[in-house]
Amino acid sequence: MATHGAYGAPVISDNLAVSCILSGPNKKLNCDYRLKTAEPVLTITASGDDKPLSVGNTEHYPWKEATTAILLLIDTSDPGRQNVIDQNKSDITKMLGASRGHQRIGLASFNKSLQLEVPIGSSNEQITTAVDRFRAVGQTTELYRSVLTAIELLGKVNADRKSVYLFSDGLAEDTAYFHADVIKAAKKTGVVVTGLGYPRSVALSVALQTLRRLSDETGGRYIEVDRNLKLPDSFLNNPFDTVDNGGRFNIDLSQMIKSQSKENFIINLLFETDAGKYQVNIPVRVPITRALIQATPGQPSQVVTATAQQQPVVITRESPANKINLWLWYGIPAALIILLIITIAAFFLIINTQGKKKQSVTNSFKEFKPYAYLVFQDETKKRYPITNTIWRIGRGTDNEMTLRDSSVSRRHAEIDRDKGDVFTIIDLGSLNGIYVNNKKTDKQILREGDIIEIGDINLRFTLLPADYTFEEVTEMLNTRAPFTH
Repeated sequence: MATHGAYGAPVISDNLAVSCILSGPNKKLNCDYRLKTAEPVLTITASGDDKPLSVGNTEHYPWKEATTAILLLIDTSDPGRQNVIDQNKSDITKMLGASRGHQRIGLASFNKSLQLEVPIGSSNEQITTAVDRFRAVGQTTELYRSVLTAIELLGKVNADRKSVYLFSDGLAEDTAYFHADVIKAAKKTGVVVTGLGYPRSVALSVALQTLRRLSDETGGRYIEVDRNLKLPDSFLNNPFDTVDNGGRFNIDLSQMIKSQSKENFIINLLFETDAGKYQVNIPVRVPITRALIQATPGQPSQVVTATAQQQPVVITRESPANKINLWLWYGIPAALIILLIITIAAFFLIINTQGKKKQSVTNSFKEFKPYAYLVFQDETKKRYPITNTIWRIGRGTDNEMTLRDSSVSRRHAEIDRDKGDVFTIIDLGSLNGIYVNNKKTDKQILREGDIIEIGDINLRFTLLPADYTFEEVTEMLNTRAPFTH
């Protein structure tokens, strides 16, 4: 049986992930399987083209000398989440207490980039000591790039099972790395993402969908904390069962392949557990080389089918010599002239279309009107137009209004507008809170002229445009492109 990551990309179905590889002169299909929720598998049956196949050499994980590589990856990107980091420390200590001898564990943190704190295979004491030093440092959250780096680290480890345990709020500020990049890399290296969701706030809990998708699409499991930031005891008691279960087996395909002339097969696998049955289809391709042999002109062709190991032989008639191909003399010049005409016409069409689009965009922008404004209460009197129905304010660049001030949290507050032009400001769990007219509040409806304090910055809320009093000039600063609803 192949081990240590020799299997192909996993096929993921329901609660099951199966990786297989066709090997050996006897055409055995070697498979490794794993369930997202650990359940003992009672029976495994296989079939192909509606014919039963023999399943043999069944072995449960962990087998002798098996190795599971695990990297604990902690989000330390927001100073307003130090309480979450402290809870992560407690959870990791409990998880390490439930670890087993064949599991090799490492520790890393990430914000703007990944930092490997303790290499994979370190002792539990080394990991506990390192995690005690963790602090939320408040830098940009490059989640996808950091998970990609973690997958690359695990890809270099010689292990039968590999998983990233991602402790995060799901918020990502990547602009060049994406979800699909992580899924592709994880499947290529056989790495499973186990998502542990700690929401930043109720308003931002939707970002946890990022962790859920990463887990589901890599065959992992997603776990979310409760309102007290507690992970379920059922998980903490057996934290690594999500990757440390299942087993391996093989299927003899030699007779099936011998009796068929096609290259592609679908092997149907059925796994039965106490909780139910899980089915997955494994595509298998056995290349067949077809050689076209023609002995002499006038005789029918013969098609010979060989196995993939044989080299194809193709013999064809020679083309009659000394013939003049007239299309070389007349066809090519005519085609070039037609292509030149089409290119010139397309060029003028594009110029004309771009001119119309530019005119349309210019006209539509002039007609756009902000919903309200936030005015700096300092000597600049700069105005920020509120152009979205949800207007987020904070130090992070993913907010609609970015305030580069250390007293402002990465995601500090948001202003929501309903259909009746009622604006409500909401605290997003910021470190320093928000004040409206010198009174601290978590949520409050805004009135004309209200003074909002966000950290050390004072802003005046107004529905009136700048030309109402002819005293201020509206400036677009650090805002996203406006759109209407």
